[in-house]
Amino acid sequence: MKKILITTDFNDLSLNACLRFCKYMFKDSTTDYYLLHVSESIGFFGRLLGGQEKSPEYQQLQLEELRKNVKKLYDLDVKPYIRKGSVTEQINTFAREITASLIVAGTSNTNVHAIGANTHRLIRTSDYPIMTVNLAIDPKPIRNIVLPIELYLSSRQKVPYAVKWAKHFNAKITLLIGTWEGQDTEDYNKIKVIGSGTQKFILDKGINCDMVVLKNLQTGKDYADEVIKYINNEDNKADICMVMGRDESTDFALDPRAQDVVRFAKVPVICIPLKHGGMKTEFL
Repeated sequence: MKKILITTDFNDLSLNACLRFCKYMFKDSTTDYYLLHVSESIGFFGRLLGGQEKSPEYQQLQLEELRKNVKKLYDLDVKPYIRKGSVTEQINTFAREITASLIVAGTSNTNVHAIGANTHRLIRTSDYPIMTVNLAIDPKPIRNIVLPIELYLSSRQKVPYAVKWAKHFNAKITLLIGTWEGQDTEDYNKIKVIGSGTQKFILDKGINCDMVVLKNLQTGKDYADEVIKYINNEDNKADICMVMGRDESTDFALDPRAQDVVRFAKVPVICIPLKHGGMKTEFL
């Protein structure tokens, strides 16, 4: 993780959650941390309703003060930046400029199970992995990476990312596949072959890998619910989960199943960007 981009809207709760994880998980002294605040224009109607736009100079002073506090509280040297415009557009542009390894974003400014509009759009549109963190999650060692795998080819784009993380943290990977009530034999055999092939690929990389079958599912929501239930069961010792931000079935929207995992999982969730035609035959 050479370049980590942390987004902030100056909300202390959300930012503290993100910083706790960066401090705990990414201890490499060569990592560069970027702190980005995007200033949106209030607009005519906002001013009409009494809103006041803060000057760039004032926001820069805020960010500089924040940089000092981050160093004092977390011993992290962050490089603060301010951009103006659309939040998600500016974050994506900045991430491309620095070639970010990872974007860290809070899911919400409260403890409710919600995803803020900007984080939601960021997951859908970013070309870089995004780690979502909610306020209820505390940092812990990464020893078990949970990887839900589906029939979609794009679902397996998560595998190379999971392998890299597992090697870095000396963690194992747990594959979750689902079988469906009334599923025809061809699809049943296909998902089992995909699961076994993915497991073999990971094992061949020298990484410990288990496969868990979620049985008798009826809908896509059932699959998401069972994934969340597995992650949140303390006996399974899940530490992080990887999902696709979107797949070929929902090219322009965040998959509802992934959205539920981001909202309700009691571990950080890494959302992997969709790349068209990005799979190699060795992953099939």
